[in-house]
Amino acid sequence: MIKPADEFAREVAATNGKLRVLSLYEDIPASVRARRAAGTIARLAGPRCQTASEMWKIDSLTVSEPIKEMISSDAANADVMVVAVSSLERRALELVQWLDSLAAREPKRSAAGLLVGLLGDEENKSKELDWTVKQLLRCAQQADRNFIWHWMGEGAMDGSDWLTDSVEELLARKLAAGNEAVFV
Repeated sequence: MIKPADEFAREVAATNGKLRVLSLYEDIPASVRARRAAGTIARLAGPRCQTASEMWKIDSLTVSEPIKEMISSDAANADVMVVAVSSLERRALELVQWLDSLAAREPKRSAAGLLVGLLGDEENKSKELDWTVKQLLRCAQQADRNFIWHWMGEGAMDGSDWLTDSVEELLARKLAAGNEAVFV
């Protein structure tokens, strides 16, 4: 059966699309979780999108202004941002201020993005979980992103059910935005 032109164009746009994932992590355990989340996102995107991932340690934002600018530009344009923070013993004010600064940038993405928070772990019980979640949610809304978060306790990355729906919604938004560009 021959497919209608609009269905064929949607499939081409989805297949040739690129899903940009940028991960920021606090420490080595957080980097492992962020890498696994990015891998899960790439697997969920599957053949529909080519995934390009990059990772930065949160401390990289303070190394130099050119590096901070490069990370900020990439973050603003990323379809998915993963923020992995193990210890929530104190408020991550610098991270939140940096995330706030991204809202002023004009993103080069076609649809609302996704911010994924990977928070805490077994050894670092959270004193500032509520504050951190509220701040990440606010930052996500300001930067035209949906927000989800997951506690990173023992076995937290064993399944991907908590991530699947949000990634599918993101891919659907990208597909719809791609179709608008093709048919306008």
